[in-house]
Amino acid sequence: MNRVFAVWISGWLLACVANVAAADGAATATDVRNTVEGSMLVTGTIEVNPDGSLHDYTLDRPEKLPPVVVDVVSKTVSSWTFKLSEPINEVVKTEVSLRVVAKPVGDGKFRVVAEGASFGKPGNRNDQPSYKDRSFIPRFPRVVLNARVTGTVYVLTRIGRDGTVQEAIAEQVNLDQFGREADMNRYRKQLADSSIFAARHWTFNPPTKGADVDNPYWVVRIPVSFYYAEQGVPPAKQYGQWEAYIPGPRQTPSWIGKALANEAPDAMPGDGLRSGDPRLQLVTPVGGA
Repeated sequence: MNRVFAVWISGWLLACVANVAAADGAATATDVRNTVEGSMLVTGTIEVNPDGSLHDYTLDRPEKLPPVVVDVVSKTVSSWTFKLSEPINEVVKTEVSLRVVAKPVGDGKFRVVAEGASFGKPGNRNDQPSYKDRSFIPRFPRVVLNARVTGTVYVLTRIGRDGTVQEAIAEQVNLDQFGREADMNRYRKQLADSSIFAARHWTFNPPTKGADVDNPYWVVRIPVSFYYAEQGVPPAKQYGQWEAYIPGPRQTPSWIGKALANEAPDAMPGDGLRSGDPRLQLVTPVGGA
């Protein structure tokens, strides 16, 4: 299932080495090469039979993806089976995104695995909450800014029927630069605190249709990115290119709900909000049986 392949020290790895040198003067290039991971988000569409078996799948722009990634994703997705939320007589079609990770195994080789998946169409829909007011912008913490560290916080928010945020937690904080473990923990906390503080000021429109319209509350996942860019424009990410990846630990509240709990936060595509696809639950491991 997992593939091991040899690579030269490519651009994304060299960039990560440079970032470590800036963040942790004690780290050596060899130390970094032995620990750095590459990450890639792959998107597409899957079709699931009424019995939960895979009917078919399609990858977006497969010509842009490294052949090893296409191979790993193909074998991974082909092994999936699902539990459907209710009996149906037709094929279920939904969007899928996969977080593919390249892990170092020594001698310049990496093991490529699928580590997370997310299902359903992201963005604003009338069967899930949508933004009403998100004008309160998270502040880039000064200590993180001075350290030239960037990253993404995946915020879980519980939204009441009046559209206000009842609860908010940082489900996971991923960094783009390596450093000392204590420093990375501090940066993650700073970014998480800033994101949660901002999220508590946001308001939402409740869903207007769908099976969950009468729920007492709704839960959505929202990515908050902290980056350096001119004029507030986020840096462009090229589809099919490896990126540095330092995932943080995940915490899961009791109120998350099955759909989002079944998905990986950092497999979420784009920067919109999402509540998962309640029709499907993946019952086999993401990386395959």
